[in-house]
Amino acid sequence: MDELERLVRLVKKYNTKSSPLINFQDDKNLDARLFDLLKSGKVSSDEQVAQLLYGNEKLSVNYRMLKSRVRKKLINHIHFLELPENKFSAINVVKSKCASMLFEAERLKTMSEPRMAGKILDQALSLAKKNEVNDYIVILLEQKQWVNQMLFDEKKYDQQAKELACYYELEAAERKASIIFQKLLIVVKTKFDQRSQMLSQFPNELHKLKLLWKKSKSSKIYFYYHFLNIQFQEQQGNYHLILDLISEAENLLNRKKVHPNWFNYRFNSYMRVYALLQTGQHEIGLKQSKEYIGYFETGSLNWFAFMENYLMLAVHSQKYDQFKSLYQTVVSTDSITRLPRAQQERWELNERYFSLLFHYRLGGAKRTSVLTTDYPSLTIPAKEKDGLNVGIIIIETIDMLSDASIDDYEAQVERLKKYIQKHLRGDKAVRARLFLRLLILVFREEFNLKSIKEKGDSMLLKLTRTPFPGDAFAEVEIIPYEHLWEIVLEVVEQRQALLH
Repeated sequence: MDELERLVRLVKKYNTKSSPLINFQDDKNLDARLFDLLKSGKVSSDEQVAQLLYGNEKLSVNYRMLKSRVRKKLINHIHFLELPENKFSAINVVKSKCASMLFEAERLKTMSEPRMAGKILDQALSLAKKNEVNDYIVILLEQKQWVNQMLFDEKKYDQQAKELACYYELEAAERKASIIFQKLLIVVKTKFDQRSQMLSQFPNELHKLKLLWKKSKSSKIYFYYHFLNIQFQEQQGNYHLILDLISEAENLLNRKKVHPNWFNYRFNSYMRVYALLQTGQHEIGLKQSKEYIGYFETGSLNWFAFMENYLMLAVHSQKYDQFKSLYQTVVSTDSITRLPRAQQERWELNERYFSLLFHYRLGGAKRTSVLTTDYPSLTIPAKEKDGLNVGIIIIETIDMLSDASIDDYEAQVERLKKYIQKHLRGDKAVRARLFLRLLILVFREEFNLKSIKEKGDSMLLKLTRTPFPGDAFAEVEIIPYEHLWEIVLEVVEQRQALLH
């Protein structure tokens, strides 16, 4: 009772005159009315809001003060929001809770209430230690030392000084690891044409991270090491190794060598499914995708990225009914139209290929994109787009084949030949190079189906025998070229039927 009475006195003494939060139950209050208007999504400008609240579109001083006040109150509400661990990183949720308790303890300590502050710090310490959040453990222990000093508790001060020294050493290792992690993350996120030149930094820095982890046993350092190792192996196209590394991480998790909250289930699930796609293990990939989809919040950026791989697995395994069901799930999500531009471009390209499947494999009409954006139609730009170029030039060529009104193809043939010469060199581009040559053959043989098949057989056989490149810098075939070639032949056959 004594503690509650002291808290009441503190609130009474230092409380502000106005409420720091919005009263959502008071529908006559301007703060709550502004909140409800914005929540409804029915207003798009300050003038609209001012008209509804004040009966005048003029942005008066009162309206500006209202906006400022509501903003401050909404910021205050952030302290009371629930952060579900199935939607956010578990570690970040723990850190947020520790930060809130640290804030409360700091306020109580400032107001000369060290005992109450100490209790809250103990709760926060217990949570931080349970989840191996060592940077917060250090901060919380430092604050506990101030409480011990204020209470003249020499025994606890000396005990926690020893504990703090151990955590300082652990935190120092994590700081070194964090610097390496951030440095290499910049390399991973550099522009496509610069990234391969910078990958030489990785092996040595990864070795440093591994040594830091072995010495410290820190789950955080292992998280850094595992994440970057996967990223590096992806850049090298070592997808079989990625599958091994994820299994190794799961083994460490099961043996309790890594804390479960430092194991990124979404990242590992995504990378496993992507690696299964890249290594042609489609049936396993479909099974795993069904199991992992629950890790991703429907409509989030990560969900769309995961669903793209899920759809590809269905397409590559020619399970077109399953593909249709998955596709309907994606396009029925309103948030697809709110994707960032780069992701919208990927989905627009995917949909152009998917339209072929709906028409030639599912017996429906060709579909238009569900994306209603202001972005121009996809074209090959003067500067290379990361991972889209071959896909764009192929679908544009197939669209031309479908258009019986076009009879001059020399410009497109030259375009294909120049693209092959400039961009499709080396062993990693064999499949794309062969497929573009098959498309050129269609034009050269003037849509003579028999001649195309006879002269294309040797190239098709070579294409079939050529494995997928398994390289991070090669584009994923939205529809495998062997299956796409069958559709091309059907396009040619339909064109011949129209002309005769």
